[in-house]
This record gives sequence, structure tokens and C-alpha cells, in this order.
Amino acid sequence: MIELRPSRPLMTRSVPVAMILLVVLAALVALPSRTDAGASHDKVVNGYVKDNAGNPYAGVTVMVTIDGNSHSEETNSAGFYDLQFLAAEWTVGSTIFVLAEASPGDQQSTSELADDSFVQSMDDLIFPYEIPEMGTPIGLIVAGVLVGAVAVVVITFVRRR
Repeated sequence: MIELRPSRPLMTRSVPVAMILLVVLAALVALPSRTDAGASHDKVVNGYVKDNAGNPYAGVTVMVTIDGNSHSEETNSAGFYDLQFLAAEWTVGSTIFVLAEASPGDQQSTSELADDSFVQSMDDLIFPYEIPEMGTPIGLIVAGVLVGAVAVVVITFVRRR
């Protein structure tokens, strides 16, 4: 009579498969969930546009973009903008991109990640002052005096050698 014996017991073959399934299941449970279906509420994005001295910049066109959805408006007399996005237009963790344009080519921008708040205030957008080429008359006089003083010191030093 021929006796058939399994090469390994059935229990030892199923242990590695069970371990693999357990590791895969634990990994799936540990993964963070994503909120691709949109947010649970509307979001207001607001902020200020100012010049370098902190004065409000009125009449600047501000465009805010989240997940490819854009809204725009002009700043009021306080340099303030306030735009609302519907819940379906944004997701938590998306990038909020703000672009302010005072005139063609004169732009400032900022961005940050959307949090779960109803209102998200952005960092102020600051437009720099234009620096005059010659400065003020007092600055011109001070610069002239300093250049003259350096010239006198150099000439005196060269003559002593």
C-alpha cells in the first residue's frame, strides 16, 4: 500500500498567507483618508493689500484660486478683499493662491494651504515703493560731502608717500 504524506502540514502553509493579509490590512487602516469630495462648508478667503509703509492699496484687482476655481474683486478703500468659495470648490489641504495686480505687470502674490476653517485670512500683500533715482536733495548733499571727504583723504595720503 502506498501512503501519501503532505510535504508540509497545511497549517504551516497558511500562516505566511495570513501574516501577509494581516500586514496589508494594518497598512490600509493606518493610511490617512483623503477628502477629495470637497469640503463640508463654504470658505471665505480675505486679506489686505498695502504699500511698503502699510498704507491700504485701494482699487487693486485680487484673484484667488483654489483647486482651479478662481474668484476676483477689487480691494476697497481699506485695501481689503473678501471672496467666498462654495464647499464644492475647495478641499482641505489644497493650495490657496492669491494674485494682486495694481497695474499690468505690477503684481504681488502669496499662497498657503487651505485649513478647515470657515474664514481664512491670508498674509498681507505688500507692494514696494518705487525708489527715486536721485533720492532726496538732502541725501544728494550728504553723498556729495562724503565723496568729497574721501577724495581729500586719498589725495592727502598719496602726497605723503
